[in-house]
Amino acid sequence: MARQGLGYLGSKNVETSTVMHEVIPSPPIEKKWTHGYSVYKFNIMNFDACHIIINNETEIYLQAGQGFKMNEIDRPLTSFIIKEQDIRFQFIAAY
Repeated sequence: MARQGLGYLGSKNVETSTVMHEVIPSPPIEKKWTHGYSVYKFNIMNFDACHIIINNETEIYLQAGQGFKMNEIDRPLTSFIIKEQDIRFQFIAAY
């Protein structure tokens, strides 16, 4: 059975990280969700070299321009952190 998503998230422009920058935003307050987003498709392009932390567990180094991509076959993302500040990136996700 195909997965039915609820919506999309993404950068409106190239963004710049802060220290320990969470890329996946908190859900809108007005929706009164009891949990955060669970992203089943995700693609990020990092324009600068950086370290990332996936789901608060796995730390990985990305070379500048390497990017990261996952889809519905992979474990859903609930957190995607860029450790360093001043890392330029843009992302798109489905939840």
